[in-house]
Amino acid sequence: MPEDEVNSATGESMTRASAESDERPLLAAVQRRARASDNAEAPAAPLVYLSPGEDGRRFPLLTRAQWTLIAAGASLTVLLSVVVFLAWRKQNSESHIAAAPGVVQAVATPSPTPAPEAEANPSPPDDAAILAAVKTAVANYNPSGFAKYSLEVKDGIVTVAGEAETQPEKDGVENVVRPLPGVRAIVNNLIVRLTPVMIPARVNEAEAKRLDEAMRRQYEGAARPKEKDDDAERKRLESERETERKRREAAAARIREEEERLRREAEDRLQREAAEYERRLEEQRRLEASRRARAEQGRLETNVLRSGTVAWSGIVDGAAEIVISGGSASVRNLSGEAPREVKSSFSAPVPRAPITVRMLSSSGRGNVTIAQEPSAANGYTTIVKVDDTAKGGAQRYEFSLRWMLQ
Repeated sequence: MPEDEVNSATGESMTRASAESDERPLLAAVQRRARASDNAEAPAAPLVYLSPGEDGRRFPLLTRAQWTLIAAGASLTVLLSVVVFLAWRKQNSESHIAAAPGVVQAVATPSPTPAPEAEANPSPPDDAAILAAVKTAVANYNPSGFAKYSLEVKDGIVTVAGEAETQPEKDGVENVVRPLPGVRAIVNNLIVRLTPVMIPARVNEAEAKRLDEAMRRQYEGAARPKEKDDDAERKRLESERETERKRREAAAARIREEEERLRREAEDRLQREAAEYERRLEEQRRLEASRRARAEQGRLETNVLRSGTVAWSGIVDGAAEIVISGGSASVRNLSGEAPREVKSSFSAPVPRAPITVRMLSSSGRGNVTIAQEPSAANGYTTIVKVDDTAKGGAQRYEFSLRWMLQ
């Protein structure tokens, strides 16, 4: 072997031996430190092993438990991400379904049969119709006193003003108006005008006696003469006192008779006034009962009879108007001869309330038209005009009407 190779091999072996000798104490120190870290309560910082020839740091290897924890954390993260994505997707789908009403109706209604539409609520009557109904009811209740009333309707609230003869009449107007349809409230401002009953004052007999006694004592004190010794003066005074006593007794008797007469007259007057008051009350009660009966009859007729028919026939030569009101039909001749053989029939009286009238049928060579519709202004009167002026001679005309409550 050449000398150079021997020397190099010897140098390398010496270097390796020195390195190994240097590594031994370092490995022993590292082992001692690892055992100390295992015995400690808190986990020690990860160890970094450095060889004598290394200048960089080398990271430690992970254990199986650490890899398991990392895998579990990653799985939980993925699972939470999937849950959040599904919740977000469901919320978006619900919002889109709620925004489409046609889709919701198709899903919520499994039956193919369409649901019936609800009936529209009838519109409430306006103030003009309520006022007409109120005027009709009050006119039926009290025809004689209707002109003294002032009626007003605003937003369904009825205001009644004017004068009433008695309190029952005032209450009766309110009771008649209250059940009408569309009436929300009633403001009753009627003023009751009653004739006061004068009761004369009675004469107090005890007071009159006290006044009489006081006057007597005052007179005796003022007229008492001085005492005198002679009997003539005393007798004269006694005679005067006796005369005065008799005079005063006579005056007191006349006063008592006058008081008795006044008392009897006062009692007789009171009895007559009480009888007159009772008679008036009875008459008012009778009128009130009659008004209520008429109002109730009108209300029943209005509520029960919603429609009716009117038939008329007659011979007309010219022009004539048939005036229909209530249960009667009168003829008013406009030109030509007066209508003859006039007949009319009613299925029910035409109510004095807001109604509509239409022509059902008519016969005749001329024109038969409705000239005037019923309204509150004309007292709910219907006028039918029969015109035969363009034709020659008389002709029989017939027509029938039908009325219906609004």
